[in-house]
Amino acid sequence: MAALIQTASGILRYRGGLGQWAWAIHRAAGLGILSFLLLHIFDIFLVTFGPTIFDDLLFLYKGPIARLLEILLLFGLLYHALNGFRIILSDFVPVLASRKLARNFFYVQMLAFLVIFIPAAYFMMYTLPLEQFGQNALLSLIVALVVLAAPAMIVAFFSLLPTGASTKIDADASEGNYQDAISRIVASRKPRAMTRTELNIWLFMRVSGFLLIFLALFHFFLMHFFYGVEIMNFKFIVFRWMDPISGWFWRTYDLALLFFALTHGVLGARYSIEDYVHHRGLKFILLAGAALTWLALTAMGAFVIFTFNAA
Repeated sequence: MAALIQTASGILRYRGGLGQWAWAIHRAAGLGILSFLLLHIFDIFLVTFGPTIFDDLLFLYKGPIARLLEILLLFGLLYHALNGFRIILSDFVPVLASRKLARNFFYVQMLAFLVIFIPAAYFMMYTLPLEQFGQNALLSLIVALVVLAAPAMIVAFFSLLPTGASTKIDADASEGNYQDAISRIVASRKPRAMTRTELNIWLFMRVSGFLLIFLALFHFFLMHFFYGVEIMNFKFIVFRWMDPISGWFWRTYDLALLFFALTHGVLGARYSIEDYVHHRGLKFILLAGAALTWLALTAMGAFVIFTFNAA
């Protein structure tokens, strides 16, 4: 825990500029989306026990607190998708990773993010079906701007703190001596052979990330802007999965979303475990737990999607 806190402190206080914060927010957003996904798969699984249990649990997704969390989910999902798209393009079109183009590309990404997020967050808050919170233009705008400003305030706060350099390499990099820092890292690192497994994981993260830009964002748009989460109940699941014409399409779509989103999320969590946990025993427990969680929730999700029967 002490090592984790020290690492997190170093990340927040390191002078990495736009690249550092783009990466840090991307990782935090990914872990937040994964946390929501684990809960969402579990609550959908409860539909197998009938309408009473399923409908009673849906209070978790209603009310002003739930709506605020949904707007935070929108923030994380939209940022993660756009930033991931930038990373994918930079990986496969290396010229886009040059310092000048990468910075401009990030500005374009953030402009697209703001253009989409602000009106979407405003709409989500404005349409909340509660008299004291919904249909309130000023409150809706304030909520959208506060959610948007929170990460910026965190970045500004930690940018004013002293650097988190704890070694000669860290100090060199923090002071801008990047070439010296890179030379020291290359000279001190232990050789590690590239394995086919790691290459396949990297490729899967890019392919699945690209697919999820469409799968996940369309799902979010459909549920929050076209239908509205307030109508979600057992009857909606029946309508979606039991329709004789479109039922199998939606079951296949939901299965693809389940597999790609959960696998992408768990592999992303694996990166965080590998980066921050260095005790072998604890690392093994966490990695094994992530693998078992993936296996259990994939099985639960696939089971309910293909065996659900309204009767």
